[in-house]
Amino acid sequence: MVSPTFLFMILLTMEFAICCCGGDSSFDCTPREKKALLKFKASLLDPSKRLSSWDDHKDCCAWDGVKCDKTTGHVSGLDLRNNNPYTPNMLLQGNKLDSSLLELKYLSYLDLSYNDFKLSPIPAFLGSMKHLQYLNLSTASFGGVVPRDLGNLPNLHTLDLTGPGLIANDLMWASNLTSLENLDLSYIDLSQIKNLVKVLNMLPTLSWLSLSGSSLDNTNLAHTCVNSTLITRIKYLDLSWNSFEGEFPCFLQNITSLTVLHLSGNRYNASDPRRLSLRNLVDIYLGNNLLHHNVDWISEFLRDKCHLKSLYLDNNQFYGKVSGLLKNLSECWIDKLETLSLSNNKFVGNLPEEVGELKRLKYLDLSHNTFNGSIPWSFGKLSSLTELNIGYNQLSGEILMSLGQLSNLESIDISFNFFNDTLLEAQFANLSKLKVLWAGSNLFKYKVGLDWVPPFQLEKLSLQSCKIGGQFPQWLQNQKALISMDLSNCGISGTLPSWLQYINMTTLYLSKNSIEGPIPKLSSSITYLDLSNNMINPLPRNIGHMMPLLVYFGLAKNFINGSIPNSLCKMKALIFLDLSNNYLSDWIGKYLTDLKFLILRNNEFYGVIPSDFCQLSQLQVMDFAHNKLTENIPHCIGNFSSMVMKNISDNGTWSGENLGQVMKGVEQEFTASLVYVVNLDLSNNNLVGEIPSELTNLSGLIGLNLSHNHLEGKIPAKIGDLRSLISLDLSSNNLFGTIPDSLSDLSFLSHLNLSHNNLPGRIPTGNQLQTLDDPSIYDGNPELCGALLHKKCIDDEAPNVESHAATSEDDRAEKIYLYGVIISGVAIGFWGVIGVLIFKRSWRQAYFQFIEVGVGKMLGW
Repeated sequence: MVSPTFLFMILLTMEFAICCCGGDSSFDCTPREKKALLKFKASLLDPSKRLSSWDDHKDCCAWDGVKCDKTTGHVSGLDLRNNNPYTPNMLLQGNKLDSSLLELKYLSYLDLSYNDFKLSPIPAFLGSMKHLQYLNLSTASFGGVVPRDLGNLPNLHTLDLTGPGLIANDLMWASNLTSLENLDLSYIDLSQIKNLVKVLNMLPTLSWLSLSGSSLDNTNLAHTCVNSTLITRIKYLDLSWNSFEGEFPCFLQNITSLTVLHLSGNRYNASDPRRLSLRNLVDIYLGNNLLHHNVDWISEFLRDKCHLKSLYLDNNQFYGKVSGLLKNLSECWIDKLETLSLSNNKFVGNLPEEVGELKRLKYLDLSHNTFNGSIPWSFGKLSSLTELNIGYNQLSGEILMSLGQLSNLESIDISFNFFNDTLLEAQFANLSKLKVLWAGSNLFKYKVGLDWVPPFQLEKLSLQSCKIGGQFPQWLQNQKALISMDLSNCGISGTLPSWLQYINMTTLYLSKNSIEGPIPKLSSSITYLDLSNNMINPLPRNIGHMMPLLVYFGLAKNFINGSIPNSLCKMKALIFLDLSNNYLSDWIGKYLTDLKFLILRNNEFYGVIPSDFCQLSQLQVMDFAHNKLTENIPHCIGNFSSMVMKNISDNGTWSGENLGQVMKGVEQEFTASLVYVVNLDLSNNNLVGEIPSELTNLSGLIGLNLSHNHLEGKIPAKIGDLRSLISLDLSSNNLFGTIPDSLSDLSFLSHLNLSHNNLPGRIPTGNQLQTLDDPSIYDGNPELCGALLHKKCIDDEAPNVESHAATSEDDRAEKIYLYGVIISGVAIGFWGVIGVLIFKRSWRQAYFQFIEVGVGKMLGW
């Protein structure tokens, strides 16, 4: 489906494009304007030479993208829109928008969309270009605050600033744009704008408005139920992918002019259908919300939509039988509807026969529900249908020949059901326009002749898990337009045909077959190749030259032996490499610098882990389990920056790729969440030495398995820094020393195995460790103790420190009391005698006379 936004932009630029292509003018452009344009060109990087026609020796009115007024010769338009936005080298690049544009005094049209200005601010000088009527800076990598100076353009009728990186703190400047008809501020942060409706009401000619992805919520539309001139003129309104919730905005019910309404990607969860009682609606998008209603709500909503052509209700919580939606075939919308999307809801029951009455239907998506039964015969009456998706349901029975009468069908998806039909040539005889066929994961049998030449040219094909059997299907040799093909688990045997090299595919899935022999030459454009679970052997020595653009390469569970070809290092774009469960013994080099997933488990690799691997800083999964590795774990293992939590990011497209990893003690398969898997597995080798302390830098790890080696020393004290860990297995080694207390900091840990080591002392407690109550995770450590093992630790009987301290205090007090009594007794006795002698003269004379007589006798006086 072509988006309304895209069609709108095409219409706006069509006239300009025609004029530019002609390069026709009555006057040459002025020297000043030519000089300005050349200066502007010099400020840009132009890797694809898009501006090669901008030659000083030619009239600038004949340059690509330049339009001149035929009367005056002045430059009136500049269209440098990048029409190949997904091709990086087609971008014009600039560190800022050069002010030389100010010399184009009569410029009325400026389009710089889909280029790269490095998040530089939108320059304020654009506000002084008074003749501008059309300004498009969308998706051109501008950043910062939208300048208020843009409000100084009184003639502007179209303004498109779409693109993340921009923020608007104020929009009152826009109220000056009284000629504005089309405004697109999508993906600009407008969360601080609380007077949004007030501003919009001051734009008397506005008819096209897009605020998609602009960080808006209910507070930004808090006062929109009042009467407004806005509601009488808007025809196109896009509020999708914001944070609106609850009921639909009440102002919508009065926008009688509205023909296109986008409310998808919000959190609307309940609403009266009368809130959208808009009789002129042609296209409405309500997908990706939380709407929870039965099918009667949809019927009521559609009742007065006599002009409706497109209805998107996908990814909600609607429920019931769809037959109720079509119970009244006299409804005015029945003869108009062209697009119906009800996917990803909770609809049940049989597909209704009445669907066949939607004569103009071109697109029908009923996928991801719980429909059962067979396909109704009436589907064969949908003669206008170009796309049919009924995948991911519980449909069964036969694929009716009536579907083969849909001669306009371009895409059909019946995958992931229980169809048990036999696919025959006759069912496809009239489908000459078919480009996409998804029929995988059913119970189909397959029966076509070896000389069958289909009437169609497919671009995408999936027959996954169909019973094809035998040699590779010969009829595919004529499908020259194939881009993507999935024939995994189809019972195909023999070798791959050489003619595959002449089909310019980018994606090829052939896993779980019995394909043997070497990999033949394939298209050099291929980026995704999965040949796992086959009998492939050997790897071609020049494989890196054969497929230089490969991103995903799955070769697990084959019969490949020997060394990995050095040419594999020529695959500079390779992100995912799985060579597990083969018989490989020699390493690859260090040059796969973008590699994020490296799985080499269950091979014959031996010797030291080369330090070269530490240069693969982008690795987030490194699985070398079940090999014959020896020596120490290299200390540079802490260099894997993508295993650090803050650096984990999705810089690849993963749509259907699988990754099997042993975690929590069992093999688990990751698909949609593949980008978030961060795992290091070196288990079942012959590694020795200590666990490097640098390993604790890898805070993004969710799985760490070093079990079944000969590692020694202590568990790193900072093991608790691995705060993302879900699974930790250090079992069957020779580790000693107490278990670090920091282990209790692992808040997400749900699997732990420290068994069969030499760990002594108390088992740490607290936090997540309290939930790991299986004592077997500590088996084989006879000196461990703790409540979980029902074994007291030695220090459990230690003296009571508080009681001892209290006793010591009491003893000290008693001693002080005793010493006080003794000292006071001595003092009293001393002063009792001395005091009498001092104050009694007769006693003093008698005492000293007694002393004198006694001493004289002793000395013999």
